[in-house]
Amino acid sequence: MTAKFFRFPAVFLGLAIAFSFGAILSTASQPAGYAQDKDKEKGEKKEKVNKAEEAAYKNVLAAQGGDPATIIPVSEDFIGKFPTSKYVGGVYGMLTTAYYSTGNTDKMFAAGAKALELDPDNVDVLALLSMAIPRRVKPAMPDYAQQMQKAEVYAHHTIELMPSLPKPTTVDDATFEKAKNDKLALAHSGLGLIDLNVKKNYEDARTELTQAVQLATSPDAVDYYLLGNADAQASYLNGAVAAYQKCADSGPLTTACKARVEAVKKDIASGTKLSRD
Repeated sequence: MTAKFFRFPAVFLGLAIAFSFGAILSTASQPAGYAQDKDKEKGEKKEKVNKAEEAAYKNVLAAQGGDPATIIPVSEDFIGKFPTSKYVGGVYGMLTTAYYSTGNTDKMFAAGAKALELDPDNVDVLALLSMAIPRRVKPAMPDYAQQMQKAEVYAHHTIELMPSLPKPTTVDDATFEKAKNDKLALAHSGLGLIDLNVKKNYEDARTELTQAVQLATSPDAVDYYLLGNADAQASYLNGAVAAYQKCADSGPLTTACKARVEAVKKDIASGTKLSRD
């Protein structure tokens, strides 16, 4: 069986984001434009508080974790009213996730670019874009190769940042580790899809996608589908069956994955392809 690369309908593209860690990781890394107020050194004049700005920012934070359609207008309103705010980088990061969740690719890329312009180490945005770019940028686009290179850089930078990411005192160790692992899962997912679809390096794709499903708190059915494809291409047919069955357990890819399970099983039974596992 030859596993073909799956072109994801828009409904499948939001599966990888279970929840946002903007309040945990972005604050922890203290990105420019998103850092909380710090006490000034003794003798320095304290920054004047803009009460309207602080109130508007609280509204943005209050919208987190809710319907992305609610996050978008309050975040856009904040940026429109306070474009030079110290919080604006983090708000762009929240918008990046919200635009992704609502399928607005162009705005997602634009908001992500602004967030990374303000803070190149924003792990929330780096991780999300490293996964989203390979899924949403099509080979027919003139800058496809450049976009894949960008996604690869973002993924590796996410992985590089994680070991030194400081844990906020308000977050327990288990929650923080889960947050970091979910970000790492996104990065490995992006690298796996690039290996699978661009580089045709199926062994590396298997390694990256296995990392993605093992690290994620709630593994993405799309990643199991892609892992099945990588296993099939590399002739690990039993592994492909296992991955496709995981994908078929639930979610909108159930029908496609069940069909893949049956196709690989037929290949095994008929002996048309020899399995390496």
